[in-house]
Amino acid sequence: MDEKDCELIEMLWETRNITKAAERLFTTQSALTKRIQKLEEELGCELFIRSRKGVLFTPVAERILPYVWQVSDSMDRIRSQVAIYRKEVAGTLKLGVSINFARYRLADVLKGFMDQYPNVDIHVSTMQSTNLYQSLVKNEISIAIVRGSFKWNEGMVTLSEEPVCLVTAREHAGEPLNSYPYIGRHTDAGFYDKIQLWRAENGCQESRTNLWVDDIGSCLEMVSRGIGWSILPEICLKQFDGQITPLYFKDGTPFTRSSHILYKHDYFELPQVKKFIQEVLAREYFMGERTQEAADELHHT
Repeated sequence: MDEKDCELIEMLWETRNITKAAERLFTTQSALTKRIQKLEEELGCELFIRSRKGVLFTPVAERILPYVWQVSDSMDRIRSQVAIYRKEVAGTLKLGVSINFARYRLADVLKGFMDQYPNVDIHVSTMQSTNLYQSLVKNEISIAIVRGSFKWNEGMVTLSEEPVCLVTAREHAGEPLNSYPYIGRHTDAGFYDKIQLWRAENGCQESRTNLWVDDIGSCLEMVSRGIGWSILPEICLKQFDGQITPLYFKDGTPFTRSSHILYKHDYFELPQVKKFIQEVLAREYFMGERTQEAADELHHT
């Protein structure tokens, strides 16, 4: 069993699909299947079961998974230490990004970072912030860019505190919200609870109809067509051509949504991790989301 076998196990854990894992590993499905068979023969046990729901990990595969992550992490650190000695920014960057930040901000950050540091091997995972937090705790990723607040006692940098807004089509401007449907989307529990609080405070929990969607783009399209109204963070409203109203709670507190970078202190010693965080801060400052002091704070670390 070698590093490539560890990479295979990690990819199958992430995708739970032979075809997707083969695509990400730049190989064929048949070649990947042969590698799995060879690995299972070498270890003398079955690791994976194919099912209609995808690849299932056997109990022994689940037991060795933490050791696989440790091997992968150790190899990344070895490469990074060699790069430090050679005064290069290289190695692997395992990045976890919330879905909305990935959709609306990540491409510009990655473009700037990759132009400066082409020798860094970047792995990006996008998922809800709660899952990113768990991945960071388990050392599955180097950095997490999350939405919302988390209790975290290691490295944390606040990127932005943006307004949460009521969004409606112009044709519905001024109409009572209970007179046409509310369009909600599935999000993390903390943000959902705040939305429900605002709706309760403003007497609009009982809209005529409630629609629920998973995709924020679909939600905006429905609002644009006049199907209903929604409550969304400012990050996704740059191209929205409708009525946008920042919200406040009954006590006058602005309804906001925060974005943070979370990282472990020992990972921050890796140059590719530090440089990526600095790139995000510089980009957020350029976008007007950060103060100059905040954009500089890691440059002097």
